[in-house]
Amino acid sequence: MKTHPQSLCDRPQIWAVGGGKGGTGKSLVAASLGIHLAEMGRRVILVDGDLGAPNLHTVLGMDPPALALSDFVKRRFESIETVVLETGVPRLSLISGARNSLDIESLKHFQKTRLLRVLLGLPADVVLLDLGAGTSLNVLDLFSLADRGLMVILPEPTSIENCYRFLKAAFLRRLYHLGRTLGYQSIIDLVMEHRDQSDDGRPFEVLDEIARIDSCAAAAISSHIESYLPHLVINQVRSHEDERLGESMEWISERFVRLPLRYAGAIPYDPALVQCLKSRRAYLSEYPRSRTAEMLRAVADSFSTPRPAASRTRAAAARPRPEPCGTALDRADWERTGWDTPVADPYRALDLSPGAMHDEVLNAYLRLRRTLRSDSPALASLDCEAERRATVVEVEAAYHSLSRNIAARPARPARPVRASSPL
Repeated sequence: MKTHPQSLCDRPQIWAVGGGKGGTGKSLVAASLGIHLAEMGRRVILVDGDLGAPNLHTVLGMDPPALALSDFVKRRFESIETVVLETGVPRLSLISGARNSLDIESLKHFQKTRLLRVLLGLPADVVLLDLGAGTSLNVLDLFSLADRGLMVILPEPTSIENCYRFLKAAFLRRLYHLGRTLGYQSIIDLVMEHRDQSDDGRPFEVLDEIARIDSCAAAAISSHIESYLPHLVINQVRSHEDERLGESMEWISERFVRLPLRYAGAIPYDPALVQCLKSRRAYLSEYPRSRTAEMLRAVADSFSTPRPAASRTRAAAARPRPEPCGTALDRADWERTGWDTPVADPYRALDLSPGAMHDEVLNAYLRLRRTLRSDSPALASLDCEAERRATVVEVEAAYHSLSRNIAARPARPARPVRASSPL
C-alpha cells in the first residue's frame, strides 16, 4: 500500500502483534520478540499500541514513564523521538502507553495517518507494535497496514473463535485500504454493502465479486494482497494436542476460511512467567535458557524469516508422525466415505508434494483425519459442516488412491555386490 513515500530499504519494517481476545500474552510475545531481535543486532523500537490498557513497560520491568504515546498524539511534543525510552537492553527502545488517556482510544483518521508516517521515520530496523485486543478500527488498521502481523492465541475455543474473526476483519480492512489507495473505493463499498446483507463468512471471496464488476480492479488489488500472510502463535500450551493446534488451524484457515495463515510456533506454559510479571522482570532476560525462552526465540526466528509458499507442502510432509486418532473420531464419517471416489490431484488433497513416499502419505493422512474430526478445536465456530464432510471423502479417497499406487510401484533392483578382490 502506498501510504508513505519512503521505499522499503530506507524505512523500518512495521511489525504488529495482535489478536481477537485479551489475556493471551501478546505483550509477553511482543517484548520477547523485541529482546531477541535486539540480541541479534537489530535496532528495535517497541510501541505500546494498546490505547485502552497499556502495560508493555511492566512486562519489560520498567516503571511507568513520565512521557508516553498520548503526549505525541495530543501534540505536546512535535517529535515522537521525544517519547522514545531506553529499556536497558542494548538496541531496544520503548514508546510507552502508560499515560494514555481514554480519549485517545479512538484515534481519528488524520491521527492514525500522522502516527504511521512518523513511525516509518524512526531510526530503527524494526518498529514493533503491541496492539490491544478486539477488532476496533484502530487495532485492525494498524495490524492490516503493518508489513508483518502476528496473532497470539490460547488453545481455547473462545480464543480460536476470536482468532478467525480477527483474521477475517483484518483482511477486509486491508481490502478497504487498498481500494482507497488504488482508486477502487466505490467498487469496494458496493461489494461490502451487498455482503452486509448476505455475508457467508468468506472474506476472500470479495475478490471474486469485485472481478465480476471490474476484472482490472480485482487484478490490481490481488497483486497487492498476495503478500498478506498473518502469522499465528499458540501460547501457554500444556499438551501435544495444544501444540498441534497451530498446524491444524493453518490448514483449516486456507481450506475453509480461504485466508492464508502461517503457523509460527507454540510457547509452553511456564509458572515462572507469572513470577517475572510480579517481580517486574523481563522473562527472556531472566530465564534465557528455559524451554519456553527457546520456543519464544524460535517463534521470533520463524516470524522474522519469510517462507516461500511452495515450501509449505514439503514442510507438511516432514512433520512428525501424529498419534493415531482415538475414539473421539467420527468413525461413521470415515466408514461412509467412498474410497473409490476419483480425486483429480490426491497429493494436493493430502497437502503433499508429488512423489511423496508411503510414510509421508500416511503421516499426512493421519494428520488430516485428526484435523477434520467434527469436534476438532481448529474448527471452533466455523460453519462448514458440509465442506468438512466433503473433504473427509476427498482425503480418504486420496489416501487409498496413493496407497494403491505406492504399493504397485516396482521395487528398485538391488545393486550387484562387487566381489572382493583377492588379497
